[in-house]
Amino acid sequence: MAANKRISKPSVAAALRWEIRKAGNLWYWIATALFDLIGMFNGWSQYVDYRKDFQAQGVTWAAVWGQAILLPSMVFMPILVAAFASQIESNEHVGRNWQRLNASGTALAAVAGKMLHGLLASLLTVAVFEVEFFVVGKVILGFNLRDVGPFLFRGVPMTLAVWTIMTLTQAISVEFESFAGMMSVVLVLTLVGCVLSLVVPSLTLAYPFSLITGASAARDLDNIASLGSVMTATLMAAFWVIVGGLIFHRLTRKAV
Repeated sequence: MAANKRISKPSVAAALRWEIRKAGNLWYWIATALFDLIGMFNGWSQYVDYRKDFQAQGVTWAAVWGQAILLPSMVFMPILVAAFASQIESNEHVGRNWQRLNASGTALAAVAGKMLHGLLASLLTVAVFEVEFFVVGKVILGFNLRDVGPFLFRGVPMTLAVWTIMTLTQAISVEFESFAGMMSVVLVLTLVGCVLSLVVPSLTLAYPFSLITGASAARDLDNIASLGSVMTATLMAAFWVIVGGLIFHRLTRKAV
């Protein structure tokens, strides 16, 4: 009897494996790599165009980073991440899956599995950007690796920022059966984030859909290596992940 209880107990690990198995969105990784390349081209071209000025100032990696991350953080990443999560979650409305999970007592494990899958996808999303940035800086432009540390370290708050958008999208998708309807909401939220990033960059960390821009210090390059700035971005992103997770859990419980 004890063995039966162990077998029937909801497994977060099993939920995570299931999410990884059913995701399979190759289009997302191709689009992420390609749209990141647009940012990389912008960063590379700015450095090349003003190479003498940057060399005179001793600026290398930062010259590429500012332009390389700006468009991806403001537009490409939020929309692609939300589309990735929305496409997966729209399938949960087929066959009333959330109602079934609630009835079987496995909804909480499913939410945890989805969030962990979101974290893994977020980590890989940022890794794709960082790898491309490294290739442009070191392989193409020949920058010194000694100065790349702060930009790689920014991957920590950036990963949490991407995870925030992933989690909030998963949560909101519980209420939207239509992928198109969910993406309409995402486009509006992203547009608000773009305006905020351009008009009031100091508030980017206060709004989830501009959080990647704030976490990357795209609009605050003077503090790119500031430990205080990194910690603030990390804590704010972690806060939004927790908020998103609580909303996600609450909405799934209401899906009856």
